[in-house]
Amino acid sequence: MRLLPHFNFQRLQWKLTLYYILITIIVLLLLEVVGFLVSLALVNYYTNRTLELQVATQAQVIASNFNGPFVNQNKLEKALDDWPFEVGVEFQGFSMVINSEGQMIASSGGKAQQKIDIQSELPEKVQKDIQTALSLSPSEARKLKTYHYTRDDILYIVAPLANEKDVRGTLVLKAKDIHFSYVNFWRTTFQFFGLSILAFLLGAAFVGIAFGIFTSRSLVRRIRRILSSTDRWSEGDFTTFVDDPSKDELGQLSRRLNQMAKQLRNLFRIRQDLATLEERNRLARELHDSVKQQLFATSIWLNTSKTLIGKDEKTSKDHLMKAENLLRQTQRELSALIRELRPVVLEGKDLTDALKDYVDMWQEQTGIHVDFKTIGKQQVSPIIEEVFFRITQEALHNVARHSQASRVTIHLICEEIVTLFIQDNGCGFDINSHNHQGVGLSSMRERIHILKGQIEIQSMPGEGVKITVQCNQKEIPTDSKVGIRSYLDEVKQNGDDRTNFDFNSG
Repeated sequence: MRLLPHFNFQRLQWKLTLYYILITIIVLLLLEVVGFLVSLALVNYYTNRTLELQVATQAQVIASNFNGPFVNQNKLEKALDDWPFEVGVEFQGFSMVINSEGQMIASSGGKAQQKIDIQSELPEKVQKDIQTALSLSPSEARKLKTYHYTRDDILYIVAPLANEKDVRGTLVLKAKDIHFSYVNFWRTTFQFFGLSILAFLLGAAFVGIAFGIFTSRSLVRRIRRILSSTDRWSEGDFTTFVDDPSKDELGQLSRRLNQMAKQLRNLFRIRQDLATLEERNRLARELHDSVKQQLFATSIWLNTSKTLIGKDEKTSKDHLMKAENLLRQTQRELSALIRELRPVVLEGKDLTDALKDYVDMWQEQTGIHVDFKTIGKQQVSPIIEEVFFRITQEALHNVARHSQASRVTIHLICEEIVTLFIQDNGCGFDINSHNHQGVGLSSMRERIHILKGQIEIQSMPGEGVKITVQCNQKEIPTDSKVGIRSYLDEVKQNGDDRTNFDFNSG
């Protein structure tokens, strides 16, 4: 059962949202760490000031032991003994409480266990600070007011002890070699930063989700427009362009893709024109080398026969028979040309049947025996059928015109990897010679390379020609289908025009 039916975390929008959340959390954690390190550095650097704050805070606590005219002596002394451990500070020295008459009433640490002579133990500046603290108003004294004085690396701190009505005394600290025990510091710090981190994580998650959803929505919508246009281009429709007038990187990408689509459209148009021109030139050569010469010879036989009518009937009939034979041969060659111009798909046959019919016709026309075999019954892609049929046509055309062969072997294997094998026993040629790098062989290579297939042409003088063509049906690139269809559709259209040519028009 899907608990989140509407969420697809492989989509760009949710990936960006997760990235925003993670980046926000990482940044906040880094800020927390930096803040913690800065706090630690400040504590170490401002040791005296930190101790002053601690003394001022403890003075507020100790002042609670002054209730009316009486002093809770036991609690006062215990508070003096405990506060350094509570705040995590260690030092050499003592702390004591002096009442409003200037008399010490409690002490802790060092000499404080003995009777301390305030006049001799405390510098004059500290004694003045004590009198100043005692003269403060209760409201001023309760604002964590402190006085400090340093002499010979010894720190003296004076803090007033006040309640809401009056100042009852002062807390005096004499300390050197001060350092903090980090147990309490770490506990306090972790409490503060732990709560702040939790709050930051919740805030980061909320901000990241909101920012990711609203920010990535526009980005994803623009990318989808690009994908929609590229899908149309992959189908051969280059009339659709990406509509994105913005000037950012996606806008620039869209304009460059539009420019590329226009260039591809022009390229396919040029390619179709070149294919048309090549097919016309080939047809012109075929008509010139075969049909034209045969018609010319037929006209000679007919003219000669016409002059012999009434004079030499037997010779005239012989000439007419020769003219008739030439006309039949011309008819067969025209039929072969017309068949070559018709794509396989128009015949309503698969590759095996189409090749068999074509080979039978070619064998009858040329008198060259063909050993045709097929292996496998797997369905062959129409794109591969077109290319393999055209390669077979070109190969047999070359056999008939150049090889002087008496036998051709054609094997077709229809499996996942479609293989076509064509071999003749003709005169062969030097495959490395530039004189034999004609349009036909180049056409074969171009057709199969569009399908990412392989073609191997082997030949040596006197040993015939061997052609092996292979193509994996699962590896046909999508763009090749568009290019081949455009190419073959153009040939088909031009072929239909040629089949309607009127040879009687002169």
